[in-house]
Amino acid sequence: MVETGLSLRYPARAVALEYFYAVAGLAFTLVPLALVTPLPAVTGVLAGFAVLFFLFGLRTVIRHNTFVEVSNGGVTLRSLWGSDIPWSELRELKLSYFSTRRDRHGGWMQLRLRGDKRTIRLDSSLDGFDKLVARAAREARRHQLALSPETAQNLIALGVMDAPDQAPTRGSGGGREK
Repeated sequence: MVETGLSLRYPARAVALEYFYAVAGLAFTLVPLALVTPLPAVTGVLAGFAVLFFLFGLRTVIRHNTFVEVSNGGVTLRSLWGSDIPWSELRELKLSYFSTRRDRHGGWMQLRLRGDKRTIRLDSSLDGFDKLVARAAREARRHQLALSPETAQNLIALGVMDAPDQAPTRGSGGGREK
């Protein structure tokens, strides 16, 4: 079944939590700087963390305003730096898993779609991520793209691909996946 007009975005709860982290981080770094005059080394450390929390806040604003549209024509990313990859130009599908614990439970996945001119990276906190991955995997199979063993394993783990379907296993892209 081919889905048309699938529109995805990051969930409001996750984005709200990221806003909270950014504001809390800025408060814990900037309030001490405003109330007291700490040692220069402490000032540098607090200012450095304040810059990181500010950048995290900017990233959150961008994610809040990001929309992903999946159609029969391809994937379109609508955000500050929007881009699109027509399925006919899909050259690589890479699905990576990043664990946050030693037992490899907990963590997130990142999907990287590379076209002729652009690359789109999306993480698994996106609502409907599994549907996007399933559609991208079907298109990769249709265009006979080679999948790395790690990508094939991650597609199987996500329930998008069955173990016998993992015939194309030569790496594409050369990087190490997790």
